Amino acid sequence: MPLQNLNILKLLAFLITGIIIGFRIDIPRTIVFGSVFALLLLLGSLYFYISRTRSRINYCFGATAFALIVCIGILTASTDRPGFKPRHYSNYTRGTDTIVFVPVKQLKSGIYDHRYIASVKEVNGHRSSGRVLLHIERDSSAKQLSIGHKYLTGATLREISPPRNPHQFDYREYLRKKYIHHRLSPEPDALFPLPETGQNVYAFAARIRQKVYTALKEYHFNGDTLAVINALLLGQRQDISEEMYRDYASAGAIHILAISGLHVGILLFFLHFLLKPLERIRYGKGLKFIAILLALWSFAFIAGLSASVVRAVSMFSFVALALLFRRTANIYNVLLVSMFFLLLVRPSFLFDAGFQLSYIAVFAIVGLQPVFYGCWKPRWKAVDGLWKLTTVTVAAQLGVLPLSLYYFHQFPGLFFISSLVIVPILGILLGTGILVIVLALFQILPAFLADGYAFVISAMNRLVSWIAHRESFVFRDISFDWRLLISCYLCLVFLFLLLQKNTFRRTAALLIAILCLQASFIYNRFKTLSTDQFVIFHKYKNTLVTRQQGEMLTIYGKGYNKPPDRTLQNYMVAERIKTAEARQPNNLYNINGCALLYIDSLGIYKTKGLKADYILLGGSPEINLERVLRLHEPEMIVADGSNAPFLIKKWEATCKKEKLPFHNTYEKGAYIFDGQ
Repeated sequence: MPLQNLNILKLLAFLITGIIIGFRIDIPRTIVFGSVFALLLLLGSLYFYISRTRSRINYCFGATAFALIVCIGILTASTDRPGFKPRHYSNYTRGTDTIVFVPVKQLKSGIYDHRYIASVKEVNGHRSSGRVLLHIERDSSAKQLSIGHKYLTGATLREISPPRNPHQFDYREYLRKKYIHHRLSPEPDALFPLPETGQNVYAFAARIRQKVYTALKEYHFNGDTLAVINALLLGQRQDISEEMYRDYASAGAIHILAISGLHVGILLFFLHFLLKPLERIRYGKGLKFIAILLALWSFAFIAGLSASVVRAVSMFSFVALALLFRRTANIYNVLLVSMFFLLLVRPSFLFDAGFQLSYIAVFAIVGLQPVFYGCWKPRWKAVDGLWKLTTVTVAAQLGVLPLSLYYFHQFPGLFFISSLVIVPILGILLGTGILVIVLALFQILPAFLADGYAFVISAMNRLVSWIAHRESFVFRDISFDWRLLISCYLCLVFLFLLLQKNTFRRTAALLIAILCLQASFIYNRFKTLSTDQFVIFHKYKNTLVTRQQGEMLTIYGKGYNKPPDRTLQNYMVAERIKTAEARQPNNLYNINGCALLYIDSLGIYKTKGLKADYILLGGSPEINLERVLRLHEPEMIVADGSNAPFLIKKWEATCKKEKLPFHNTYEKGAYIFDGQ
């Protein structure tokens, strides 16, 4: 099915361009608002001129319209930026602040703390706005915060720490794209709930979820079964255990736990069937459409307004509108229009991995599934249904494969088994689940229905776990960078166009895309083989030093003769390292002709005839740093995470006095000696 109007795609492309510019460049608000106003005025003038004179300068009108869309994209992306918003909380902070905030979303709890996204309402008596990451230390006497309720505290807003090691997940950048720039960590006994609060939509949705959760627990739903039901029907995944989450990811069924287009499509079909009698009365179609919209968006809000559920509900709202007018909706236009309005309202969705994966999966299903299905026409209905489901699964996985490799560096080889078994019964699980929740809330849920539903969910969990533990079919630690990502999607797009219509230009475009993919592999291979890099990592209470030479990594550190930890694993995948060798730490390293002296807890630094160019301090050595500096006259001092903080401060003061560069991995992260 071709696009009916390419202007939708053009508008979306220019809006995305503006959003990216708005996130990357801090443009003053006067320039942004002035540009939008000027372009609006110019667009209106051009429209008036063209309509009066019937002039053929439509290209000027189009160029102005597209420039306006770019500026609107910049405006939407900049609106919640600290320097752009006058009432942003950062404009009123002064160290230790009196802050009133409202928790709006609960995140997965850590080992030592509970985590939330909180909306700041007041700072030092000033009405404020903006969101922060909230950490509440776990305490046996402290209760979890109530979503939607106001709290008063006295604390200091701190910047979110950047990653300390190369190729580590950049949580600060991830939160920045959600307009979260600071973290708040008040003491549990310094939190004061304010009376007569919690009368808002966040609190209302949280109370509904809590009532459902409590009602289900009364019928002996617990553990992973209750956690999966909570994710499947309410969009809350924070209670799922790490092991269960890993199993669903390894089995290629993680989309089951995130409410997406599949879930909302089933809900729309159910509502369309249930409300069909309304069409018989006057204005019944309009009432039916309004009822469906209210139900879908209420479901989205109760589910927490995650990117996947908002995307799905937005798309199917347009499908419901098409059903109202009994028009066949072009699915490409529906997807593009829903994406346009979503990004216009929530530009941060553009950088959300779930948002990207869900849209690409739907585009792949719509574009590639008919091609795959047309390769074979089964005679029997049962086989035909199985073949349709298989082609849908393969098309979706093929579409999201490059993005999955880029983000997660793994590929589940048995994805089709979980999809072929779980997807057909997902509608039954959702429909029965809604019925179970309603009956549980009214305390009239029959025991056989509760036990049967729990058995099906448990069986699904066991199947997913069995698939995930077939280790030979789960391909992990696949290095995949942005060059390969772009090249793969170019190949997929041009392959799709070629399958639609075989022309010389499309064939040539596909071949060029394949050449780009090959060039990316060759470049990565050359870059890896020519790399000679020495890294001092930041590891808490430990010293970790590595030397990469091509595809070989030498690990100098105690306790690293076992399989690599997460820090090393991320580094090895990103740097395309094939083999690693663990050795005991040396006291002296030769880095391209320069000497690095490692002074550990023994404090040995005197070596006859040695002048160290660099000095690494680890294990909190009790030394007189001034004597060490006079003896070696180094170019730099590096202190890693194995040292006591008070010693690091003392050494830093000494280096400052001697006007010598000092690198503290606690603050600046790993130190990299590049041999290029």
